[in-house]
Amino acid sequence: MAGTNTKRIEETATSALKSALLHCQYLDSYINSNDKTPSWDGTIFVYRDVMQRSSDLLGRVPIQIKGTTQQIVSSTATFSCSITDLRNYYNDGGCIFFLVSVDLLKNWHHIYFASFLTFDLGRLLKEAGKQTSYTIKLSTFPENDQAEIFTIFNSFVQNKPKQMSLIGKDILTLEGLQKKGTAIEYLSLCGSGINIKYENIESFITTHDFYLYAKPQGLDIEIPVDKISNAIVSRTVDASVSVDGYEYYPFYSVIYEKGQPTINIGKGITFCFNCHEKKSTISLKPKGTLTDFIRDASFFIDVIKKKQFTLNGINCPLSGLSVDNPGKYEDSLVYYKEVKKTLDILGVIEELQCDHLSDKDETNLRNLVSAVLYNRRIRFSNVDFPNFYWPLMIANLKILIWASRQPNGDYILDTFFNEHPVALFESTDEKQEYPIRASHYLLLDKDAFIHSSNMDYDKLFISLTSVERKDYFIQQVVLLMLEMLKAYDEQQKKDEALLNLADRVCDWIAVDKSNIEPDIILLNKMQIAKRRRSFTPDELVSIVALKASELPCNIRCAAYLLLDDPVNAQNCFNEMERSVQESFLAFPICIFGNLKIKTN
Repeated sequence: MAGTNTKRIEETATSALKSALLHCQYLDSYINSNDKTPSWDGTIFVYRDVMQRSSDLLGRVPIQIKGTTQQIVSSTATFSCSITDLRNYYNDGGCIFFLVSVDLLKNWHHIYFASFLTFDLGRLLKEAGKQTSYTIKLSTFPENDQAEIFTIFNSFVQNKPKQMSLIGKDILTLEGLQKKGTAIEYLSLCGSGINIKYENIESFITTHDFYLYAKPQGLDIEIPVDKISNAIVSRTVDASVSVDGYEYYPFYSVIYEKGQPTINIGKGITFCFNCHEKKSTISLKPKGTLTDFIRDASFFIDVIKKKQFTLNGINCPLSGLSVDNPGKYEDSLVYYKEVKKTLDILGVIEELQCDHLSDKDETNLRNLVSAVLYNRRIRFSNVDFPNFYWPLMIANLKILIWASRQPNGDYILDTFFNEHPVALFESTDEKQEYPIRASHYLLLDKDAFIHSSNMDYDKLFISLTSVERKDYFIQQVVLLMLEMLKAYDEQQKKDEALLNLADRVCDWIAVDKSNIEPDIILLNKMQIAKRRRSFTPDELVSIVALKASELPCNIRCAAYLLLDDPVNAQNCFNEMERSVQESFLAFPICIFGNLKIKTN
């Protein structure tokens, strides 16, 4: 009785598949019911024309059919397949495997398939190892869609000869080829369908599987290196995006995923049109820079109001568009325009990145707008300085802020780079009556120069050079210049403008050599030059002169560092007192060596 049932199941399954294949006029099937041929149940011939002439034959596809009465209702199925069968398919160059779920009483069936080529089977056999069976995954067979059926079989026929050379060999990957030093001339995809138009190529690619082939340079073969499923295709269209004749963007991009196109406009606007439901949606997310978001929000609000926009000369009506709480977008636009004005007032030249603004960032932004744009005063707890500055961190920005205390204890905020009078005292002697006028830029340190979003080198230089040249002030300017060099050395992306500033400051210091020792001026000038280029012959002569034995050990040590002489630099360093050594190591010139404090 069991044998009879098995026979009926197989015959019903075979009959169902034959009937399904008849929907595609490009195929001619030769399938035997209850076939005893090992591993295969028949052959499908694929033609390029419905007349199925011999001259139009594209190739043949071996198939295997398995029937089951298990009721499978999902779009995918699994089947435990014999390793022997899988190896037979592999040695033959591939096979299309069918699993047909049938109901003998209700005359119902559901067909699943898996297309196995050499590339796929090589991977399966490697994963299976020493197992005697392997669970394969199958997808629903499109039995009522002639174009899709043809695509399945034609893809097999096209790719089979390209993969036959892989039989018995290891599966290669693109990364593996590159590691071996194989030069790749080009990469290619192989696939085709019925009546595929140019405008539908992206939809076709994102709804079908493709094999990726690499063409090694100098070889007349293409090697399969990957199988691509669920591809995402993106293309940029150089065409205007406008509302009522006003152009917001000169281009847009179209992203195809699972056959559906999504239009991306600007940085954060997504427009989708569902052809089946004839429904369009448009959404906005803060992405990119603050400038990007302001433009995106302006466009989005304009579209909501006009309920249409023009894309590549084509009017896109949005009569059925529904946006929840459109007023919130207008409020956001007003607010972020205020943020932009505030950052401009503070001299911020770096763009604020809106993608990942934290709650703390948003709080800091609102407080900053309130204090700077609307002149509202701020109270700081546990702070009682007449004036102070600090780097305010907001997302990717580091803004130097100056705070001035008012009579009631509140503070007014301003950019650090406006003029803020300060004074210096040459000593800690409280009886000193005459402080030295200075520049508040002397307060800056290495960290400020490494990265500040509102750094203004020109204002800094003008402020420093407008102060009367007092000896103690000049000494502090030298230390500030050294902080610039320390910052330059620590920057991941070197800011040549910072090195230029240090050079300008060094030149200004050197105008009057009575303020600073000439040897110190020369060493600083040369260490700036060394960060840029090789020394000229004249420069080398001047540096070599600083090795003279009668000069202090710190001068000689610095000279040897510039000359890349680590042995003599260390010898000079060893002559210094321990406290002097520790101070010397803090100088930026030490980046040119590896001086060590020797322990007794």
